[in-house]
Amino acid sequence: MQLSRGADEAPAIMEISDSPEPQQLGITQPPWSELEQRQRKYRLAAWSLAAALVVLGIFFMFADAIFPQDPELTQPNWSGYPVEPWTQKLRWVAPNMIMLGILTLVVQVFIEQMQTFRLRMGK
Repeated sequence: MQLSRGADEAPAIMEISDSPEPQQLGITQPPWSELEQRQRKYRLAAWSLAAALVVLGIFFMFADAIFPQDPELTQPNWSGYPVEPWTQKLRWVAPNMIMLGILTLVVQVFIEQMQTFRLRMGK
C-alpha cells in the first residue's frame, strides 16, 4: 500500500462568468477597434489641449521675467495712469489656464478609466 501526499497534476482552474460568451449566444462582438480608432483623435486632442493649457499657463506666469519691460516705454492712458505691460496681463491669466489644464487632465483620466471599465465588463 503506497500513500502519496503530493498531487500528481495541478488542479484545473476554470474562470467563472455570470454571462455566457457572445459567440455562444450568436451575438457578434461590437467592433471595439473601429470605435477606438474614431475616439483616438478626440482623446489625443483632449490630452494635447490639457498639456498646452498647463504649459502656456506656466509660460504666462513667468512672461514678465522672460520679456522685461523698459520702464521708459510705459505710456499713460487717456486718464493719465500708466498702462500695464502686456506681460502683466498674461500673468493674471496664468493661474486660470493652469487650473483649467489640470481640470482637463483629471476629466480625461476619469473618462479613460470609465471607458476601460466598460470595455472590461463587455458593455
